[in-house]
Amino acid sequence: MIEAIRIILTAYTASFRVPHFVGYQLTLPVPPPSLIYGLISAAAGRWVSPAEVEWLAYKFEYKSKGFDTETIVQIERKKKGIPQPRKPPETFTVIQREFLFEPRLTLYLPPEWEEAFYRPRYHLLLGRTQDVATVEDLKKVKLQPVSKGKVCGVLLPFELVRKGKISAWLQNLPVAFTNEPLRRPIRTHIFGIIDANISHLPEIEDKDGWFVMDTEKNIIVPIFRKEWILYGNQ
Repeated sequence: MIEAIRIILTAYTASFRVPHFVGYQLTLPVPPPSLIYGLISAAAGRWVSPAEVEWLAYKFEYKSKGFDTETIVQIERKKKGIPQPRKPPETFTVIQREFLFEPRLTLYLPPEWEEAFYRPRYHLLLGRTQDVATVEDLKKVKLQPVSKGKVCGVLLPFELVRKGKISAWLQNLPVAFTNEPLRRPIRTHIFGIIDANISHLPEIEDKDGWFVMDTEKNIIVPIFRKEWILYGNQ
């Protein structure tokens, strides 16, 4: 058994922009691991390196999807001076943005992070600045390693998708970012996204220690250990 805390975060909306889309912003149905490190850093009140978190696991659910129309101020970046809005008529543009309604993040972390989420230092966001989340529940639980079961609302590393021949939406996503002003991804990885609202849940089978089950709620999630986050070695 693995000692853990289970943190349930809820919000009105959430959005996790799909990389490389321009003009029409789609959202991922499950956030990348980099967002989890952002939540931990916000709760702790400082930048938390992935090397400080022994492992993490999570499941993401939502009620429905929606679309919003936003006016964007376009900024012109010159070689010298402060970036300024473009001159009319190119000052503004309108885009469509997809978002998730009534999201729910079930996050599992080592027990030493309990205090940070019991009294978060900064706002916890599920995406953009308007996607403010609240800690609905925080509880100590036990996670049991399992070798098979059904999963949804999770990210699966590509090697598990390929080995299990699982149908999933593949995306190359950031695992974590540096703490520099111009942040760089520490590492990216191809994930298979398993939407929480799919009709047929995939059956997973793995004997390499990738999956754990919340013995209270019978939720099965992949566990991302520090070694895999940093170096790709589980």
